[in-house]
Amino acid sequence: MIGPGGQGKTAIVQHWLQRLLSPVPSISCDGIFLWSFYRGKDSDLCLREMLAYADGLDKPPDVSASFCVDRLLQTLRKERWALVLDGTEVVQHDQGAWFGRFVHPELARLLEELASSPIPGVVVLTSRFAMPTLEHRRFARTLSLSTLDVPSAVGLLGSLGVVGPSDVLIKAANACGLHAKAVELLGTFLTRYHQGNAGQHRLLPATNIDGASDEELRVTRVLQALQFAMAVELQDIVALATSFRQPATETRLYEYLRSVSVRHLLHDTWGRAYSSFQERPESWLQEQVQTLVDLRLLERVPLGRSEGGRADSIVLDAHPLVRRGFEHRLGGEGHAARSRAGFLRGRPDRRSPASLEEAREEVELFHAYADAGLWNEADSTFVALDNPKHRFLAPAFERDLLLRFFPANDWRQPPLWPGFGRFRSLAICLEMLGQFADAVAVYRPADAALRGDALIALGELQPFVDHRQAAHPWQTLWQAYRAHALSLLGHHDEALHVAQMVVPTDVYEWVHVFECFLRIGRLEALDLQSLLYRPPFADEHRWSQLARERMRLDYLRIQSDAALGPAYRALLDAYDRGGLPFERALTRLGYTQFLLSIGERAEARAVNVVTLELTQRFQMKRLEQDAIALAEDRREASRP
Repeated sequence: MIGPGGQGKTAIVQHWLQRLLSPVPSISCDGIFLWSFYRGKDSDLCLREMLAYADGLDKPPDVSASFCVDRLLQTLRKERWALVLDGTEVVQHDQGAWFGRFVHPELARLLEELASSPIPGVVVLTSRFAMPTLEHRRFARTLSLSTLDVPSAVGLLGSLGVVGPSDVLIKAANACGLHAKAVELLGTFLTRYHQGNAGQHRLLPATNIDGASDEELRVTRVLQALQFAMAVELQDIVALATSFRQPATETRLYEYLRSVSVRHLLHDTWGRAYSSFQERPESWLQEQVQTLVDLRLLERVPLGRSEGGRADSIVLDAHPLVRRGFEHRLGGEGHAARSRAGFLRGRPDRRSPASLEEAREEVELFHAYADAGLWNEADSTFVALDNPKHRFLAPAFERDLLLRFFPANDWRQPPLWPGFGRFRSLAICLEMLGQFADAVAVYRPADAALRGDALIALGELQPFVDHRQAAHPWQTLWQAYRAHALSLLGHHDEALHVAQMVVPTDVYEWVHVFECFLRIGRLEALDLQSLLYRPPFADEHRWSQLARERMRLDYLRIQSDAALGPAYRALLDAYDRGGLPFERALTRLGYTQFLLSIGERAEARAVNVVTLELTQRFQMKRLEQDAIALAEDRREASRP
């Protein structure tokens, strides 16, 4: 469902879900899953929560987004689900040539796959933006929403307590342009401040804001009338409550409103003369929040899978148009963001997050610093997350944090902060996502030698021929890349010479030297013990462990007749969970060759089909050629 903000897309979805969840539903479902991107903006977390729901887990698993999508596609193609993703404009490109496309590559893949073939259930998306990658898929249908019709608008006013002659009610509805959110807010305004008298719609001020859309103007008129009638304290509360990037829980909001940072913001910066929220009884704050809920300016929403309706399991949210309507209350640029950051930084229960779910408030702190233009502090908060692309298996999540340092989240433009120096981290995120061409472009000249992994994945090997040396400290790594690239080009003698000159110092250099020896058929020149050696008590990353295991298995399948099937399958599962496309394809190529060597042609074909899909999806040209060659070898071997 596509339509302007405030036209009732979310309300329609909620009404439909209530029917599905009724004691006697009209339709039976195997699963009902709703995710609002207004309340949870991280696509990685959405996919993990969806997989946890599908698999009956208590918490999201520590797996990659690509693993989630692979598993979810299997489930959604055989089970009858009602899957609702609300507010997807939050995770779509909002400008430029990619307008409307989904930012997260794996979320995009999930939706495109589901729209391309029949499924037993239904996927409902709501957005303000068109969806160019979905709208022409065979099993997608677009419903466009516009304004309410007159009877519906009048009926909505009546349901909120507005009374008057029918012609006056019609005029009141038309005064809002029949815009659903504007009509709703007009109803609460008239009922609370004017005894429900429909004739008082004449109090709506004339509004003209440069660059504002029609729906913004209609809602803004009503919001301005509300602001004229509301106490100053109420206006400040709704402005502060909606200043969070992701809505705060009710408990956290009360703590925030009573914090020192908010007192300083309101009374020292904004010059408010009323008594501070710290001096008011907590019951008074609760009454003000309830008033805002009654006015439909705030809304209580259950948080995730929490139960019981407790204040710590409820978030206080607002419609995006309401958020924008109160932004002017936040004072000068950055003031509210600094206050939010001060509260989040100083809270006594702050601790280092152990998972993506626990990172919520640290991420909120990062965005508060970014909103305030405090880039050094934002960078320090990012560092404290300790490589989320590895810890949380979330390279898209980390990529999006790093893109905050650029205008309009575009890494092609100069960063907003001259001190930004995390291009290498951004490039590694892109490599882990399989966006190899972008990774090549992101690496700075000083790190040019690190482009080797992405260049080899893309099959762009000429740079290794043109450049025999690399600048310090990347000489050894570059020679390892060169050996691998030369073997791919068929320059076996030169590749062997380069490989024998390299003395690898870490597993990443060993990987490329090993691939060179493997491809040119000279594994006997390799010392397996040296390859697998690790200094005692050294802390080794999970990816390094998997790389050593992959090389060990490929060595053994060439040198011995060991029963390697279970070990290969365990390695494949680990890489699939990690979501590294180049490593997933390489491992499958080795496993396919092992299966062919023991006569398991049917299983080899099944594994190679996935390899081909991976290499084509991520444009890994050389590995695609290898997969095609293996398919031809299998067909040749099966002929009588």
